Amino acid sequence: MEDTPSTTTPNKDSTLTFREVTEENWRAVANLSLKEDQVGNLAPNVWSLCEAHYSEDAWVRAIYADETLVGMLMMAIWDPDEAYYIWRLMIDGRYQGLGYGRRAVEFAIAHIRQHNPRAKQLGVMSTPPEGKMSANPAKIVKPEDSPYKFYQKLGFRQTAPPDEDGEIMMSIDL
Repeated sequence: MEDTPSTTTPNKDSTLTFREVTEENWRAVANLSLKEDQVGNLAPNVWSLCEAHYSEDAWVRAIYADETLVGMLMMAIWDPDEAYYIWRLMIDGRYQGLGYGRRAVEFAIAHIRQHNPRAKQLGVMSTPPEGKMSANPAKIVKPEDSPYKFYQKLGFRQTAPPDEDGEIMMSIDL
């Protein structure tokens, strides 16, 4: 897949594929963007790609709807016999509301079950349902912009109180 935009328009029925991030597509992945009011929720993709490059525990895939790049999934395998983590899940603001985030989480669960049936949990960090305050205006998350309810609908439950960054751990049993 080249680092150029697709001419197809994805829709809720598009086939999702999860492809390696390569020399040919990493720039396009880095240039995906959230909706403006979601920016405090997630590190930019370019940051995630740098972290993944230097972390042997990272597993990153570009998410395509048919042939259109729509997002990125980054998982961490810190304890293969116990838990996996969604380190980052990002759907470009232009393609949200089409079920791609839900389908990406379902893919992550199926992928883990297939490749490591011993894994017991999938975790993710989220801002709490009440949002997050910060001295840095770019990191403020309003309650309506928190991904908490998204993960809760998928069966995740809060498993730890807010950390020093104001984020909570949510988990689902595999």
